[in-house]
Amino acid sequence: MPEENEVSLYDYIKVISKRKWLIVIGTFVCILTAAIVTLLLPRVYETRATLSMEGPDTPDVKIGVLTIPTGISMEGPDTSDVKIGVFTIPTGLSLDKSLDKFFNSLPHNKDLNLEVIRKLGLDKSPDELTPQALSQIITFNLAKDSRTITINARYSHPGKARDIANTMAGVMKEKYQVLNETEIAQSQALIDEQLNLAQTRLLEIEKDLQILKGTVDVVSLRKEIKTRSSEETELGQEYSKVKMSLIEQEARLTRAEEELQKQDRFYVLSKSIAEDPIYMRILAKLSKEDIAALQAAIAESQQINPIYVNLEQTVTNARISIAGAKAKESLLKQKIEENRLALGKLQTQLAEKEPEWETLTEGYSRAKEEFQSIRNTHSGAVKLLAAAKVRQLETVNTAATPTGPIEPKTKRILLIAAVVGLLAVVFLAFFLEYLKKMRKLEAESKKQDG
Repeated sequence: MPEENEVSLYDYIKVISKRKWLIVIGTFVCILTAAIVTLLLPRVYETRATLSMEGPDTPDVKIGVLTIPTGISMEGPDTSDVKIGVFTIPTGLSLDKSLDKFFNSLPHNKDLNLEVIRKLGLDKSPDELTPQALSQIITFNLAKDSRTITINARYSHPGKARDIANTMAGVMKEKYQVLNETEIAQSQALIDEQLNLAQTRLLEIEKDLQILKGTVDVVSLRKEIKTRSSEETELGQEYSKVKMSLIEQEARLTRAEEELQKQDRFYVLSKSIAEDPIYMRILAKLSKEDIAALQAAIAESQQINPIYVNLEQTVTNARISIAGAKAKESLLKQKIEENRLALGKLQTQLAEKEPEWETLTEGYSRAKEEFQSIRNTHSGAVKLLAAAKVRQLETVNTAATPTGPIEPKTKRILLIAAVVGLLAVVFLAFFLEYLKKMRKLEAESKKQDG
C-alpha cells in the first residue's frame, strides 16, 4: 500500500497529458477574458513638456536680521556669504532653490489648473474637468540639478494630453514671470523703505544732538573742565611753593631777630677826652662852636656795628618777603577757591548732560554707520534686482502627440492572464484527478465491505 500511494513525475505528466485539452482551453479562456477586459478599459496617453530656468543666480540681500529676496522667495539654509559694503549677503539662497520653491507650489495651485482648463475648454462636455481632476492628470518632476521641470500629462485623448502639457508649460512660464516681477518690485520697495528709515533715524538723532549742543556743548565743557583741572593742579603746586617759601622766610626772620637782639648798634673805637667827667661839667660854659667841636670829637670815637646793620637789613628784607608771600598766598587761595567753584559747577553740568550726550552720540554713530551700510547695500541690491528681472522659465522640449497609449499595458496583462490561467487550470486538473481517485477508492472500499 505505501508503494501504491507514492506519486512519481510520470504520474504528473500522465495527469497533464490526460487533461491537456482542459488546460489548453482553460488557459485560452483566461487570456481571452483578459483581452476582452483590456479592450474595455479606457486608453491613457502620456506626453511631457520640459521647462528650464534661465538667468543669473542672484543671492538674497540681508539687512540686519531682515532677508530680502531678489526674486521668488527661496528656502533652505545658507551655504556661504559674500560682502556688499559692510553687509553680509548669503549666497546659499540660490536660483535652484527659487525654482524649488516655485515647484513645491505647483501641485496645490488651483489657479494654474483653472487657467489651463479654461484655455482648452476642458470644463465642457465631454471632459468636464475640475482643477482637482486636472491635478490628478498632471504631475511635475524637478530634476536633480533643480533647474528643469518636467510636466507629465496623462489623458484619454492623445491630442488633448499634448495640449494640456504644452498649455500648462505656457501658463507656468507666465505665472513665474509675474511672480518674479512682483516679488522683485516688493523687494525694491522694501530695500528703498529700509534706506529711507535709516536716513530718517539719522536725521532725527542728528537734530536731537544739535538741540542738546545748542543748550550745552559737552565737548567744550569737557575741554574747559580739563583746563580748569590743569589750572587747579598748577595753582596748588604754586601755592605749595609759596607756602614753603613763607615758612622759610619766617624761620629766617626769627633767626635774624634773635641775632639782632644779641648785637649792639654802635661800638667805641677809642677813648675820647670829651667823655671825661671833668670836661662834662664845663659843657654849660662852652660856646656853640666849642660844643660842636666836642660832638665831632665824640663821633670820631664811635662806629656803627656792620653785623647789626646786616642783620637789620636781613630782618627788613625778610619782613618784606613775608608780606609779599602772604599777599601771594591770599591771592592764590582766592584763585584756587574760585577755580574750584567754577570746576564744580562745570562738573555738575557735565554730570547732568553727559549721559544724554553719550546716548545721542552713540546713537548717531550707529545710525550713521547703519545708513552708510544700507546705502552701500542698496546700490548692490539694485544691481541684483536688475539682473533678477531677466530670470525666467524657458521651454526646452514641447510635448508631442503620443503615438500609443501607456495604459492599459496589453502585453503585460495578457502575459499575466496566461500565467495565472495556466496555473489555475493545472491546479484544477490535478484537483479533478484527485477527486476521481478518491471516488474510486471509496467505491472499492464499499465493494470489499459488501
